[in-house]
Amino acid sequence: MQNNKINRDKIVFINLTEMDEYNGLEANLKGGGAFIEQNGYGYEIFNFRNDNGKCYGYTPPYGKLNLQRISDDISVNALGKYIDGVFVVFTCSRETRGRLICGFYQHARVYADSVNDSRITRKIDVNGNTIVAGYNIICDVNDAVLISRSERIKKLPHSSSNNGVGHGQQSIWYADTPQRQNLKNELLDYIESWIYKHNSTDEFKYHLHDESKKYITSTQQIIRSQAARAECIRLKGCYCNICGFDFEKVYGKQGQDYIEVHHITPIGILSSAKGYEGTDPENDLIPLCSNCHSMIHRRKDPYPPDEIKAWLGK
Repeated sequence: MQNNKINRDKIVFINLTEMDEYNGLEANLKGGGAFIEQNGYGYEIFNFRNDNGKCYGYTPPYGKLNLQRISDDISVNALGKYIDGVFVVFTCSRETRGRLICGFYQHARVYADSVNDSRITRKIDVNGNTIVAGYNIICDVNDAVLISRSERIKKLPHSSSNNGVGHGQQSIWYADTPQRQNLKNELLDYIESWIYKHNSTDEFKYHLHDESKKYITSTQQIIRSQAARAECIRLKGCYCNICGFDFEKVYGKQGQDYIEVHHITPIGILSSAKGYEGTDPENDLIPLCSNCHSMIHRRKDPYPPDEIKAWLGK
């Protein structure tokens, strides 16, 4: 992602079934309607799959978008009518919480209808039958961000509980009327702050301050792999691998599934190293509590985890 600022001129919110990775079939899907709960899949199951450098997203339930409600800047190619440069916000339905922001595409191309493309990477094998999952949104994989399940906390309210301003029964919310602008901007402000937070660690952020109290920031942004993070936690546990702190044990339900994940070699160095083929969750990542993570970054060159352990006598 190139910067923290969102192009607010072309926006659409799309609701999905809640999934961990949107990279293939997952068990026990909830919140996507009767079809998904009965069949165990929906076409959005590949929305965050890296498909040769691209992500191909689907808009439930029929892969259709009203382009004129997004922008008048409509073009046409062999695949149909489309708009470029759209910021697509994905929400997911959680039974007890409603619609939560779960990810987004920046600089996306959105088509009015599901395109005719039977690429093998969109095939689903279900009970011996092969189904091709359609798509109508495309973006570069570096412009696609999936928020981990534990960090999905920002809610898109229902219009019935928010003075008529919010989503309705449809899976698409265009936020294109004057009375919806305050809520739209609140949600986009949240996403911008989320981007800033997740791209502002000492691993790759540099600051300049002047005497007039103006704040100038130059950033080199790297979007972490949510799949690598999840695999690290699966392999090493959802607790601090330095001091043993467990958020769930201390905070109860509010701490469930929460832990920070640290790149043992700073990601800017790791990802630019000669021969880099990808992050290894076993060797390159480690789950940490906030305190140990902060201590590791007390200096420009992060301390090795074993050194922090030694301080604690571990």
